[in-house]
Amino acid sequence: MRTLLVIVMLAVSASYAQAQDPGQMAAQQAAQQATQQANQDAQQAMQMSQQAALTAAQQAQMAQAAAATPPCCAIAKPKFSVKAGSYASPVTVKLTDKTRGAIIYYTTDGWTPTAASNRYLGPITISSTTTLQAIAVGPYYAYSGRSFVVSAQYNINSPAATLPAPANPPAAAEAATEVSPDGKVTLAQGTPVPLIFGADVNSKTASVGDLIPLALSDDLKVGNVVVARKGSAAAALVIQVDKTGAGGAPGDITFQVNSLTVNGSVIQLSGFATKEGEAKPPNAAFLIPVVGPLTVLKHGADAEIKKGTPFTAFVNADTALSPAK
Repeated sequence: MRTLLVIVMLAVSASYAQAQDPGQMAAQQAAQQATQQANQDAQQAMQMSQQAALTAAQQAQMAQAAAATPPCCAIAKPKFSVKAGSYASPVTVKLTDKTRGAIIYYTTDGWTPTAASNRYLGPITISSTTTLQAIAVGPYYAYSGRSFVVSAQYNINSPAATLPAPANPPAAAEAATEVSPDGKVTLAQGTPVPLIFGADVNSKTASVGDLIPLALSDDLKVGNVVVARKGSAAAALVIQVDKTGAGGAPGDITFQVNSLTVNGSVIQLSGFATKEGEAKPPNAAFLIPVVGPLTVLKHGADAEIKKGTPFTAFVNADTALSPAK
């Protein structure tokens, strides 16, 4: 009898265990699914956070560019005291504008001036071939905005001065370069980085977010140590594009230089510029149609940046680099 009772209890225990196994398996599966879902949610949240950070950075860059370039074009264009052309000696150019209280900004590097460019504070002496560009910005509410761009090319053909060579020219002194124990040198913040565009860019086809290939136009050095070879790849991001518009409004492109890649290391760069096409307004001062309805519909020219165009960016922060191979 006792033996029979033991057998019955074992059978009941086995049946109970079998009944419990499916429940445990279901619980384990539910826990695994919950863990997987939590991981997926965390990854998605991280991706959304990264995308939000990227979007915020791009919006900040666009806001910076927009702040530097007020709305066009309610202000009269500046006037140059010297006409564009070829000259045998340096010329001195005065800039004026007839809009009351307007501030004039100018560039001599080929890029379109903005309110972040050089402010005109007196006559400009042109001693070598230069393209001078200027805009006027209205500081008052009644004259808010900026003018169209005015540009003049000055070709200076004066012979270069020749200095007599010293009898015993001193040997060139090599800059001392501090090398860290790991064999690296520091590329200082603010170091100019000479670049050239690797492709044509046009406001007609460009879009915000496009990446523009650039390349280092000369070896980049720290003292006498080369840290990046000529031709190293760089990139610029298009942060603003305006198409041509009626009334002679030109197209324009604003870009931000982001980085330079060197032997697997990324050098963060800073620097942005705008390129604006030629304006073709019916009335250069106030866009008043004086010829007819077809004149109002006339568009300005697209902005173009040609392959090989030079641009100088600057190192954004001190960067430790190994000598280039």
